[in-house]
Amino acid sequence: MLKTQIAIDPEARCSNKLDYHYYGPNDNIYDTMYEAFESGEPVIIDGHTVDGIDMDYYSNLPEWYTDKNAWVKPWYLSDLKREPMPASTKDMGLDGEEFLKRHRKDQKHWDAFFDQCFPKYTVNARMLSHRYNQLVQNNLHLDLPDEEHTGNDHQIRMFLNLDRKKPRILAFSYSVEQYFRLYYDEKSLDQLDKTNYHSFIKELRDRCIWNEDKWDQFHLPRHYITFPPGSMWFFNAQWISHQIIFGNKLQCYEADIEVDSLQFPELGVPNRIAQL
Repeated sequence: MLKTQIAIDPEARCSNKLDYHYYGPNDNIYDTMYEAFESGEPVIIDGHTVDGIDMDYYSNLPEWYTDKNAWVKPWYLSDLKREPMPASTKDMGLDGEEFLKRHRKDQKHWDAFFDQCFPKYTVNARMLSHRYNQLVQNNLHLDLPDEEHTGNDHQIRMFLNLDRKKPRILAFSYSVEQYFRLYYDEKSLDQLDKTNYHSFIKELRDRCIWNEDKWDQFHLPRHYITFPPGSMWFFNAQWISHQIIFGNKLQCYEADIEVDSLQFPELGVPNRIAQL
């Protein structure tokens, strides 16, 4: 079995280790991962599958490289149903109808897998996206909650490496809490509004990562995780800063979970920010 590999940066100031949760092929992942997910830390799943997904089909699709390593918007169902389909699908020479049919089926496969993993959650919305172009080292960042997410739901993103030939490599740095404690004085983080988690995350990111000193590249510590073909993982992209080092051919399943159904509500991002 291919196994996820982890490289730790010993220069990390808060901790010289990366907090993560690992589930191997002999571990039960059904109705057992609530605290791991709600922690916001990386959760690694090796040796398990989403039943029904045809890995060979996706792996055999041509590789796709964009000019100047450009990021491309993920393909959601709404994009694939549109006429014409995204120009990027033509760049790959895809059979659009076949890809759309598989996308719809895979959404159902993911729905069933998620419900097995987290039967206690109440979910308001679910969607699947494909992210196909090869990316090499984007900027370290925190994802920003969009205006539709008001704090009444908690988003999960579960990832599957569809590439059977190459791994996907991610780097992780500090969490929101670690940035806040490490750079509270240096970056005047007392000025941030803890009651507005949208603006709080944006301001913290802009001061501590996307600042004039360009800390998003080669300044902050990085812990590296290499996900082999077929592996799955998830983490809270609003809570822990992260960066793609290399990867292509990815499925991402997203669900909006009602905060009232969280098993550890104190770990919800707005609650954690309020307690800083």
